[in-house]
Amino acid sequence: MAAAACAGAQAKNRGAQYNNYVMDNNYFSCSVPAAWTLERDRDKDEEYKIYEIQLLAPKADKAPVSIFVSYYAKDNEDFNDFQSFIKRNSKNVLGETKNVRENYSPMKKIKVAGHNGFELSNEIMEYLHPESKSDESVQMKEKMYVLPAKDGFYVLKFSAPKTAFAANLPVFEKIARSFKGKF
Repeated sequence: MAAAACAGAQAKNRGAQYNNYVMDNNYFSCSVPAAWTLERDRDKDEEYKIYEIQLLAPKADKAPVSIFVSYYAKDNEDFNDFQSFIKRNSKNVLGETKNVRENYSPMKKIKVAGHNGFELSNEIMEYLHPESKSDESVQMKEKMYVLPAKDGFYVLKFSAPKTAFAANLPVFEKIARSFKGKF
């Protein structure tokens, strides 16, 4: 039954409506699914020099399905360059790439929308209620594309519960194929 539901979700994603989104200053553009919620914090963008949108799938189970499309300007507040982003997102805070709760796959070189970049894939167990004593958690899968640019870098990040990852991956791939930046 799950395979049928997954196939149905994939067929629905193929027929979904998309709109073109253009970030301020033409930092990037991409297609975004019309049925997904688009969130942005312009004040935070300017303060941190990280210009990003977050897309949230219309139906979330216990944890949301989300896609971030981000431009990290060269003078951003978080990372010196794309290598420091990759280094920080390739392992946990203890420097581990694998334990009972987390699995960080080795970085791969890729091409996204005609540009050279890097792919990071992770599986991370996340607590649903970290502010409480509850130990309820969900296995999340992440896929990130990191694309170096002339004056900074881009990150396209897809995160979903493991059970919803395959059904929503075509949306992420469509956004990635449509992506245009200042390279």
